[in-house]
Amino acid sequence: MQENIKKLQAYFAAEKKKIANLSFQQKVRYIIGYYWLWILGIGAALYLSGYMVYRGFFTPKDYWFYGMFANTMVNEGNGSELWQDFVSFAEYDTRQKKVEINSASWFDPSVSGGTNNSYYQAFVAMVESGDLDVLVMGEEGLKGVGSSGRLLDLRDDRCSHLLEQYSDRIIYCDPYDTEYSGEPVPIGIDLSDSLLVTKYHLYEEECALGIGAYTKRTESVETFLRFALQ
Repeated sequence: MQENIKKLQAYFAAEKKKIANLSFQQKVRYIIGYYWLWILGIGAALYLSGYMVYRGFFTPKDYWFYGMFANTMVNEGNGSELWQDFVSFAEYDTRQKKVEINSASWFDPSVSGGTNNSYYQAFVAMVESGDLDVLVMGEEGLKGVGSSGRLLDLRDDRCSHLLEQYSDRIIYCDPYDTEYSGEPVPIGIDLSDSLLVTKYHLYEEECALGIGAYTKRTESVETFLRFALQ
């Protein structure tokens, strides 16, 4: 270890002697020319360190709301008009918690092979973690997701009032697990006439909303429903 330190000291002493008689501009050109990789590496390390500190200590980690809007060709993600309008409507302080609008997913469980992609795996992970509040997509696709048990049964105590409030919009699916229920299960709410279609044009004709099976933010879901159905 000491030997390596001595070699390093000798190296820098030689370099210092080499540029001692150069002008300031010549010294700068020499250092950049011979040490640009070192400079780049140190700069990248400092940037990444700063970014990690910022993300770790100065950005919110929890969500006010997380919505996944699948199978849309319109980019209405974070910072979009939809995002801004919803944040304003809900009066969420995004310095405290995040509002996530994910409009970059594409999967359709109602067709063969429609779940064989990374988007669906990401969706499953979000559901299982409890982070996903709502999934919005076409009605048939939502029924396919609901059949797998990854959407909340609207008869659940956490949202049973929604079943009554939106009784004329309820969408049912047949569960794969017949032991869970031998009859259709209410898993979605039709939003085909909502702002998602008429104003933001995420979907051309029809869309429906399902609630993530393990969400703990049903109040946020209610807020989004009020916003979308203004």
